[in-house]
Amino acid sequence: MTHTTRRTFVLGALALPFASLSTRALAQAGFPDRPLRIIVPLAPGGSADAVCRLLSNGLSQVLGQTVVVENKPGAGGITGLSEVARAKPDGYTLGYSLAGALTVAPHIATRMPYQMSDLTPVSQVVAVPEIIVVNPKLGVNTLQELIAYARANPGKVNFGSAGNATIPHLGGELFKRTAKIDIVHIPYRGSGPALNDLLAGQVQMMVSDITLVRSHIEAGRLIGLAVAGPARVSELPKVPTTAEAGVPGMVVSNWHGIVGPAGMSPALLQTLHGAIRKAIAMPEIKQRLEKEGADAVASSSAEFATFLAKESSVWGGLTKELGIKWD
Repeated sequence: MTHTTRRTFVLGALALPFASLSTRALAQAGFPDRPLRIIVPLAPGGSADAVCRLLSNGLSQVLGQTVVVENKPGAGGITGLSEVARAKPDGYTLGYSLAGALTVAPHIATRMPYQMSDLTPVSQVVAVPEIIVVNPKLGVNTLQELIAYARANPGKVNFGSAGNATIPHLGGELFKRTAKIDIVHIPYRGSGPALNDLLAGQVQMMVSDITLVRSHIEAGRLIGLAVAGPARVSELPKVPTTAEAGVPGMVVSNWHGIVGPAGMSPALLQTLHGAIRKAIAMPEIKQRLEKEGADAVASSSAEFATFLAKESSVWGGLTKELGIKWD
């Protein structure tokens, strides 16, 4: 996604010394008998790309086959996912996507080369809860103090994002509506420039992936007010959730998930789900994810489908209200 959040997701070397695993117990008869490929519809270097490469190493061990990651960015993730939609439903071509490409882009793209029914949900892999952060110069230390300040100073608080229709942008808009405050969106070309201006005080707040701002919170350069997730993050134990801070309707995650072409068999989905669940539970992978504030999920196809429908409803309604469209 050209607007998709770009962030530094420090995972270290991706070639991990995985333990030898029994592989064929998970696989249905004959699958896999050749390498798999996972298309990431984003440019190299972002968190989705890094986590997908980390996961692919684990899947290679579990399935006993090479898993190749291919980056095919463009059109908000539509370019890469359209190739997945056209592939055979045999499990050898999958897509690894951020939330926006699956639950935002379909609502705002004026020309879609495929429908969401052309894709099969395979598994949500991780959840990356967003966090509301402010520059210390603003003089607020809690979420309620931020809300009170914004109400007393309508239109004076600016929030930055990686660009229009990114999850951090929509998260900020959701916060604005949930808390009933008047704050102003400032879009940037990527999360890096937005973060730089937040640190410099050019914008006062962000709804950000935890992975992007955790080190700045720990160093005191930013103040974390609330985690927009169901639970506190172990790496930032003193930061409350939005529900604990009095805004229970503010829940936002820039999650990652795997999809495949329509028509994948239940047996194949079960095999892939089992492989993903086993790979994501490897201590080396789990510890790397937890260190960065990402939660391993590894949901089933049915669970992911239900989750996608709920997320799509939330973001579809909000983008319609905001009048966002991509030509």
